[in-house]
Amino acid sequence: MAVSTLSRQGEDKCARQAYQRRLDEIYYFNRNVYLKEQADLKTEKAEQRAEKAEQRAEKAEAENEILRKEIEALQAKLNQ
Repeated sequence: MAVSTLSRQGEDKCARQAYQRRLDEIYYFNRNVYLKEQADLKTEKAEQRAEKAEQRAEKAEAENEILRKEIEALQAKLNQ
């Protein structure tokens, strides 16, 4: 009887350990999925910021070109 009790307790311990390992696997899988999603969101936001910065730079360059032309026109008037 003592042997069967010890055997059953050993089986229970193995079952608990297997269950805990499975819980750990699920936790780390979900954690990795969450971290990947967060990294993807950060990448997307960074790409959006870079795109907006590029648009602002293009707009500034266009405005600078307009101002250059106006300066050239004014200088041409002064030289006449």
